[in-house]
Amino acid sequence: MADSVLIDTLQFGPQDAPVQKYEIYGDDESTPTHALIYRKDGGGWQKLDETLSFAAEDEQKEATEAMGYGSGDSLPDLRDLPAEAREHCEQHWQNSQQ
Repeated sequence: MADSVLIDTLQFGPQDAPVQKYEIYGDDESTPTHALIYRKDGGGWQKLDETLSFAAEDEQKEATEAMGYGSGDSLPDLRDLPAEAREHCEQHWQNSQQ
C-alpha cells in the first residue's frame, strides 16, 4: 500500500457538512485496489479501522483468461473500474446509514 496512487476522494453527508469520506487508492489511476474510510470527528477527519478492498487485479486476470486472449493480445478496457469503486463506496455509505 506504500506505493499506492490516490485515485479519488468521495465525501458523503449533508452537502455543506460531509460526515464521512473515502479515499480510493490503486496501483495506478485506472486500477483501484482499496479505499480508506474517514469519519468527521469534531473539526477533523478520523481514520476508521475498516478498509474497503477492490479485487480489480484479480478480476482483470480472470477476464483475460476467460476471454482466451493470447500473450500478444492486449486486454481491452472491459469496465470502468474507478467508477465501480466509487459505486462500491457509495453503497458502503448507504448501508452504514441503515
